[in-house]
Amino acid sequence: MKLPFTLLYAAFALIISSLLTPARAQPTYSRDLGELALGIYQQANSPGALERMRKDLIKAPEAYLVSIDQPGVLVLPNKRRVRVPAMKYNVALRLLEVRDSTGSHVWPPGSLDGFYMGKGADTRHFRTFLVRNSGTERNFVEVLTADDNAFLVLAVLHHYVHDDAVLDPVLRTEVRPARTEIGQVVVAGPSVTPQEPLRAISLNRKEVTRLFGTRAPQVEAYAAKEHLSYTDLAQVLRMVEYYNLQGK
Repeated sequence: MKLPFTLLYAAFALIISSLLTPARAQPTYSRDLGELALGIYQQANSPGALERMRKDLIKAPEAYLVSIDQPGVLVLPNKRRVRVPAMKYNVALRLLEVRDSTGSHVWPPGSLDGFYMGKGADTRHFRTFLVRNSGTERNFVEVLTADDNAFLVLAVLHHYVHDDAVLDPVLRTEVRPARTEIGQVVVAGPSVTPQEPLRAISLNRKEVTRLFGTRAPQVEAYAAKEHLSYTDLAQVLRMVEYYNLQGK
């Protein structure tokens, strides 16, 4: 017999609560952080919130970063990892949607330390960060730097863009079609505790070198030697990785 959603939710919440409990081998973990994460998760998975989400999804079916389910790994606030068979990241709603043996669940930023989506060489890494763009808010960002504890983080914030079609005010004919896409903002900043916000940056020499502080001349010399461009994200990532290897 199929269990009602509320029973499945309650059972899963108990599982998550136990997973979020700090282990003895992790003395630096904060119980308050785990309780906050569990509260965010429970609020997002309340029947009312899920019903509103389903209505929103009807309006934005193309809002996923990758449209098909992929296997992945959840990274809980205490750094424990949980493998799941299917996940999709809804950029429009900023929710990770997960399907497993207990049913379907959503994880907002702050309920997880992060997640890995995909498998093998195609795996993509996301973490919860405070991000300062037009405002400051908690969000999932796709981390590009290789070391999870790198001093300087380079990442991409994915955002949903929808513009309605524009009509000629007199002829009522379409002068610009509707546009829907996933946009990207490059963000960077220190990975420290308490966390400072990652900030949106433009890919140019002035803004990129500002990230490196007193080590900027050293990184600029490396960039010149390697013929790296300040306007190419992959090449800026090489500068950031070089900077991180030099120490703080």
